[in-house]
Parts: sequence; structure tokens; C-alpha cells
Amino acid sequence: MHLVTLHELQKMHCRNILELTRIVPEQDVLLENSHGKCERCGRFDFLVHAKGGKTIGFEVLSRPTQGKLKEKLSYAKEVDEFVFVLPKETMKIYRKTSNKPFRRIAREKTLCSAFASEKIKAWLLDSRHGTIGEKACFCELFNTEGKTVN
Repeated sequence: MHLVTLHELQKMHCRNILELTRIVPEQDVLLENSHGKCERCGRFDFLVHAKGGKTIGFEVLSRPTQGKLKEKLSYAKEVDEFVFVLPKETMKIYRKTSNKPFRRIAREKTLCSAFASEKIKAWLLDSRHGTIGEKACFCELFNTEGKTVN
């Protein structure tokens, strides 16, 4: 998954979709609590520096859970944009679907409203083809509180 993510970043750079100045793998970061004190150390899987001073943090999760995603949200405060790279097959109970035949019967599962931020993105990896299939804001792909399925 890490290799596919790195390949996708390089492909975006070559196609001038994202002008990168530097890709730093396994970048350490000090995470602060709500009071501004250093709480713990963390690590981005990739920290990308783009032209214009924009920083993008990437977290690649092969087996994501809601708890793990919430834990990683504290990383988003340190960068301009934060991207979760997730396998396409996971987190299906939270996915938005276009066809909703049993909408009234099934209760929609939602993630907390912290995921509704526009700076939090998701890339879904198609493991069968080894490519990134979908790229969008997290709340466009998954049901989040405040922004659920229409």
C-alpha cells in the first residue's frame, strides 16, 4: 500500500496535478493536546511538501477501524491537508452508496463530525489492480455526522 501511494504521488507530480517539492517518508511529528502541551510523538507515513508552502500528511492504513481513524485525526492539525489511504473493501458500513433499496430498514452508520472537515481526504486503494481508485473528501465517500447520505 505504501508503494502504491508513493507511485501515485509521483504520477501526480509528473502529470502536473500536484507540484511536489519534497516527499518525506516516515516523518516524525510532536502532537499537542488541547492545552498546547506536547502529548505524544507520532509519525506520518508520508509528509509531502508542495509548491506554495502547502504540506500534506498521508496515513496508510491496511486495516482501518473507526477508533484507529479517530486516533490519527490529531495528525491533521499539523498539516494543511490530511489524506487517509484505505483499502476500498474496508469500512463498507460507513460508505455512501448511490443505490439505497432498503434505506428505511437499514440504519446508517456514521463517523463522528470531526471527519467532515474539508481538509481531511480519503484515497481508496483497489487492491486487486494495485491502483488508487477514488480520491475525494472523506465526507464525500463516507457517512459522517452532519453530512450524511442525501
